[in-house]
Amino acid sequence: MSEVKAQYEAFPYPARDPADEAKRLITGSPSHVLEIDHFLFQGRRDWTKPLRALIAGGGTGDGLIQLAQQMKDTSRAAEITYIDLSSASRAIAEERARLRGLRNIRFVTGSLLDAASHGQFDYIDCCGVLHHLPDPQEGFDALAAALKPEGGMGVMVYAPYGRAGVYPLQEAFGTLLQGPPRDRLRDAKAIFQRLPEGHPFKRNPHVSDHKASDAGFYDLLLHSQDRAFTIRDLSDAFEAAGLAITGLPHAHAYDPVPLLPDRRMLVGLDDLTRMELAEKLRGTIRLHVAYAAPKAS
Repeated sequence: MSEVKAQYEAFPYPARDPADEAKRLITGSPSHVLEIDHFLFQGRRDWTKPLRALIAGGGTGDGLIQLAQQMKDTSRAAEITYIDLSSASRAIAEERARLRGLRNIRFVTGSLLDAASHGQFDYIDCCGVLHHLPDPQEGFDALAAALKPEGGMGVMVYAPYGRAGVYPLQEAFGTLLQGPPRDRLRDAKAIFQRLPEGHPFKRNPHVSDHKASDAGFYDLLLHSQDRAFTIRDLSDAFEAAGLAITGLPHAHAYDPVPLLPDRRMLVGLDDLTRMELAEKLRGTIRLHVAYAAPKAS
């Protein structure tokens, strides 16, 4: 069993209790129906036609449940395929769906690299997964191959600057700690308590998963494969897969103008360079959410 699979069998992520479905629906980006309609279809999709969707690396089911429930609430037909390598995570996602009476979902335990073997999709959700692959570009390419020409995807990947302190700790724990995931977690927590208060991670207010649950601590600080993307890295990965960014739900964060005394400093710079500058100047972006679609031929 790979280290990544072992992690998510021991600590399904994010930590969720299916019983909580009775009192709340977790919503967010990507895969909110209004965002999909706006950023991918410009409000022009015929929603009387079923939406064929893939939740690639669906974990414990946040994106899956959000999309399936919103489609149900608006009486829109959907055919949804969920795929994840962790049977423990899948079990939680399945139970959440069962408790909500969501029956239009096909559950698969497997790899998102096989996405195209499940057909072609109008929409693909891939949230918090691509940066954990040995070769992230292979994942981008595999998902692009599973998209219909008129379809699109919503992606979330980690960003470097807002995660200050994370990667040195991941490397240190990776060098020091061996054995089963629960033993690593125990020892990492003991080390973490001894870190100086001046450590960049402890001074970073933008990360908090380690406080939420054991699964959050492990995913943030003990993950064996974790590559952060700048906004340019993300754009380049989409480009290499034959895709182009169609929208960013948090576009304001990529605007450098509020951070400059004179907007004329930006004269001659293209849009992506401006976004890259904003990311560096803010230093607080810990993840990127983007929608993308096949480039026009």
